[in-house]
Amino acid sequence: MGDSYEYVFMALNIKENGLFYASNTAWGVYPLYFTLRPPGYSLFLLLVYLFMVNNWVVLLLQNALSVFNILLSRKLLLMSGFDRKYDGLLLLFVLAYPAQFIFANTIAPDLLLQTFVLCYVYCWLKMLQDIEYNFGWMMSLALLGAVFTKPIFYFFIPFHFLLLLYFGFKKKQRTRFLLPAMIPILVVLLYNSWNYQRTGKFHFTGIQPWNAMYYNVRMYQEQRLGKHLAAQYMQQEQQRWDSASTNFASWYDYGNRRAESFLKAHFFSYLWFHLKYSAQFFIHPGKGEIDLFTGRLTYGQFYKKDNKRIADILKSTPVAQLPAFFKTHLSVVFMFIVLLFNLIKIVGVIFFLVDIKIKWALKIALFSIPIYLALLTGPLANTRYHLPVSLLVIGCGVLGIQKLWQRKKILGNYSS
Repeated sequence: MGDSYEYVFMALNIKENGLFYASNTAWGVYPLYFTLRPPGYSLFLLLVYLFMVNNWVVLLLQNALSVFNILLSRKLLLMSGFDRKYDGLLLLFVLAYPAQFIFANTIAPDLLLQTFVLCYVYCWLKMLQDIEYNFGWMMSLALLGAVFTKPIFYFFIPFHFLLLLYFGFKKKQRTRFLLPAMIPILVVLLYNSWNYQRTGKFHFTGIQPWNAMYYNVRMYQEQRLGKHLAAQYMQQEQQRWDSASTNFASWYDYGNRRAESFLKAHFFSYLWFHLKYSAQFFIHPGKGEIDLFTGRLTYGQFYKKDNKRIADILKSTPVAQLPAFFKTHLSVVFMFIVLLFNLIKIVGVIFFLVDIKIKWALKIALFSIPIYLALLTGPLANTRYHLPVSLLVIGCGVLGIQKLWQRKKILGNYSS
């Protein structure tokens, strides 16, 4: 992946110098790279690098982790009323989502994040069955693992705090649950303070203003103005950003302020744009990731400004030429297969969510994190962001289809 080297550099810098820095120090030391990437995945790499710097071993470990995640997701389903008779359907949906295999064989943090998410939900379900203090601690540790693997879970901490307080009230042990509820907040505040010492800015991650400007603002402008004019706009913004930045803190604050003011000025049109991509989060087939993984596409080609979307290419291709096009672009055929399964899966999720016989507490536990990620990612919605919750979404889809088939069977037996 494009950012893989940053995690690798941080792991090597920790090993050799005890330095949490996501770049090569021979190129100079810049404050941004102290916090551009959180250290969770680099520490995972370090588990291997302490013995040997061998990414093949890392990939082997990640494939084992992927199998563990699939088995854990099935355990979550069994705790939620899953019938083993539908194991074949569950396996079919897992196999029809190639990102699970792709990211198990990629130096990227997304599979590890999936592990922490599944562990968190497992503890949540255990708390629904029998509220135990120890599972509150385990939820907090799993959340911290997620936050320090990918910072998008930073904003989930307030929800986690309220959730553990709710369990504390329900168990009538409010004081006892307060400490595990507070731990993620305290750890993040300490980490932010450490970042202040290293960069002069109290913050969690340096990626935040960059994502706001170069994903939220840029992608909105591309839809509104077209790629050419959007590129000119972003070039002007970058020049203003560079001239306004005298140090890292001013760079960080300017990027945040500029993105915030822009999005406020286009609030309603941007909101629609954002929500449209949030919906895409659940069906994105990941053709780009497939082409990158198979070597059909390079990162240079992937990020070319004149790239056309596959939908536009298919529209402009004459019907008579489509068979030849599909023959030379097999990943497009595979993309449609993945898309079909994703759509079937979402139908199952809808049945799961509207089934009045399924408790709301269970629906929230299994599907609140996918909703959270979808709403936060918006225009960044792709398979990388979906992978951490993909097995949860598959599980909800299978549960929904199971309930639907069971209901039809009951009605069929009744009518006969």
